[in-house]
Amino acid sequence: MNKTIIKAPCVNLEKLEELFIEMTAQNCNLRCKHCYIDFKDKKIKDFISIDVIKQALSSIHKQGLKYIHLTGAEPMLHPDFNQILRLCLKFSSVVIHTNALNINDKKARFLKKVQEEYENGNEIVFMISIDNHIEKENDELRGRGSYRKSIHAIQSLIKYDFNPILSIVNYKGLPVKDIKDNFKLMCSSFGFETSDLNFKIIPLMDKNHNGELSCDVDFQTLNIQCSKSRTLTINGVFNCPLLAADNRGKSGSDFNDFSVKSYLETPFCTQCVKHNIKLFSFDL
Repeated sequence: MNKTIIKAPCVNLEKLEELFIEMTAQNCNLRCKHCYIDFKDKKIKDFISIDVIKQALSSIHKQGLKYIHLTGAEPMLHPDFNQILRLCLKFSSVVIHTNALNINDKKARFLKKVQEEYENGNEIVFMISIDNHIEKENDELRGRGSYRKSIHAIQSLIKYDFNPILSIVNYKGLPVKDIKDNFKLMCSSFGFETSDLNFKIIPLMDKNHNGELSCDVDFQTLNIQCSKSRTLTINGVFNCPLLAADNRGKSGSDFNDFSVKSYLETPFCTQCVKHNIKLFSFDL
């Protein structure tokens, strides 16, 4: 009797250019309807230790990191956020993926001073989650009051010469150009002059997607997250932020011994291949 073993497609890590640090998996001050995270009912103390981050950076700092990404749930809720930010800026520029509810004028001014402490050219980049240029429609997805708080945060950041990127989930599958045009008008209404680089349009990722990968895809030429990055969590190293709670995406316990191969065997992988974009990165 012949037995056929079917293996999931594999993508090799070309170069570790970006490190994602999951500051917390469950702590967030929003509960967005379309979030890929399955939140528990109660708050969980799952903040990553600064010692774990130090160990990881010590292992990989010579590999030429371009960006360190601080992600979550909501990374700015980490009790040691400022200390971790300063640590990471010693190694590369830092991208903060945030809903921006914790950013006001005082915080923006403080973060500008933190950036100015470093003469190595490393900078702080903000990727701010906001999903619709219309307040009512945004708040239906992200929670009441989230739109106004996000806009206030953006205004505070541009006041101190930051140039935030808006991370927008294309919840309704609209034309990307239309989304950008509408957001450009919104931003210009309060003095934020933008270009296409200020917008990251993300396709909606369905946790229950049942599609299959096409055999015609050249998986080694894909421009997807796992080909250039890894994610550090309290539970080890994972191939992608989307898979930080899925053992199918685990590549090792730490950066002294982790796999450079990513096997594309989850619903998220299928959708990522379909869209062929780095879901959490901007264009380098």
